[in-house]
Amino acid sequence: MNRKKIVVIGSGTAGLVTALTIKNYFKNYEVTVVSSSKKGIVGVGEGSTEHWRHFQDAIGINVHDMIKNADITHKYGIRYENWTNHTPDYFHSVGGTGLSAGTFWGGYAHALENDWLLTSAFSWRGLVENKIIDAGDKTHFGTNQYHFDTFKLNAFLTNIAKERKIHFIDADVNDVSVDEYGFIQHIKIDSSEDVIDGDFFIDATGFSREILSKISENDFVSYRRYLPCDSAIAFPTASDESGQIRPYTRARALKNGWMWEIPTQKRRGNGYVFSSDFCSVDEAVKEASEIHGFEVEPAKVLDFKSGYFATTWKNNCVAVGLAASFVEPLEATSISTTIQQARLICSYLPTFSRERTYGIKEYHRIMDSIMENILCMISLHYVSDRNDTPMWAEQQKAEKPPLLQHLLELWNTRCPEHHDIPSTGFELFGPAHLWHVAQGQGVLNKEVASIQLEAYNSRESSRKNISQISSELINQKLVDHAEALRKTANS
Repeated sequence: MNRKKIVVIGSGTAGLVTALTIKNYFKNYEVTVVSSSKKGIVGVGEGSTEHWRHFQDAIGINVHDMIKNADITHKYGIRYENWTNHTPDYFHSVGGTGLSAGTFWGGYAHALENDWLLTSAFSWRGLVENKIIDAGDKTHFGTNQYHFDTFKLNAFLTNIAKERKIHFIDADVNDVSVDEYGFIQHIKIDSSEDVIDGDFFIDATGFSREILSKISENDFVSYRRYLPCDSAIAFPTASDESGQIRPYTRARALKNGWMWEIPTQKRRGNGYVFSSDFCSVDEAVKEASEIHGFEVEPAKVLDFKSGYFATTWKNNCVAVGLAASFVEPLEATSISTTIQQARLICSYLPTFSRERTYGIKEYHRIMDSIMENILCMISLHYVSDRNDTPMWAEQQKAEKPPLLQHLLELWNTRCPEHHDIPSTGFELFGPAHLWHVAQGQGVLNKEVASIQLEAYNSRESSRKNISQISSELINQKLVDHAEALRKTANS
């Protein structure tokens, strides 16, 4: 029987997602999670992308159970506020638009030609009224993305993991034993001589990178020259006094960065992500307090480096989550990256051995593509005409990642097309995602949209396509977001 012993070090979201994914694929594997209860986790609120739905469905997690146990709310989009001087606030709609997308995206080009913020127009009605699509008993099943209370989510996933016969050991790891070839034999826990052996080890210890750092060099690839922010204060606030719950994330551009607001059922998770080159923690607290109208008390102060480790898989150990990469919180990429990492690991794990290690090279190739994709998407948000503060003025002079620079030059020549975004099938963001943000940031070329619409003789068909979808959306039945959640939570 092919029975491997997998040891996951770390019981945050990354460790739990990876452990559950491996156990789901390989029922005969013995999966053990080692983590100290004395250590905390990062975050006061968390958002997902649609990749969470893939994980949720694969594991067999019921959305009603998440509502009752993890305080989840629906995430229909991200509202971007004050990111440019010349465009209005806009939504990055995560539920899609329903527009037909051929080789030439006539519907998108038509919206661009007519100065119509496509994603805002398709999303605005329900979202600004804090409503979601009413599908009766299936209301909560049509959403691809969610907001979580991180602490409750982890407790929820831990219970599921225990039900799936994943073992948990509450202990600190104090040493790693390797053989002459650099493969981990076992880890030593606490101050005793107790050891935990395994065939394969997952480092999910966050920024500390406690395990992989013992056997791998620090080959961190920094994104600092592309992205300005390297610090954050995180603070929870009470829910809206009206009882309303927004079905979207807010991302408000401020003087020295941006502020997130993630609504859960019982509270809101907030944070100010800023550049320490232009702003101190005290200044960030002061600005956040002025915006909220009360003295903000940070629950966490975070210093981070955006980027990733070139070597995340070494011999029989692979790092996931924050131990492998982190790009600032914009677009909620952290959990999604972990989900993709876990899926990739499972592709190579059954056949992996000392003699069969070529999969490591392929894993790193795909991870490089994932990270290039994330960097391109996040950097796109900072392509702006804002120069009203030193941070924003400096950012306009900053170097752009090669892929983003290529796309900006390409999209000045023609409208975006499907094949513009390199893909291995594991990237987080496709062409439509980038189009949403690019249009919102005002970096697409209206003139080339008109030329192409005329040349393809598709202006009228595109108009009809948009008109039909608009009519369907207007006639959709909506339900109050908070009310729908409360009804399910109390059922």
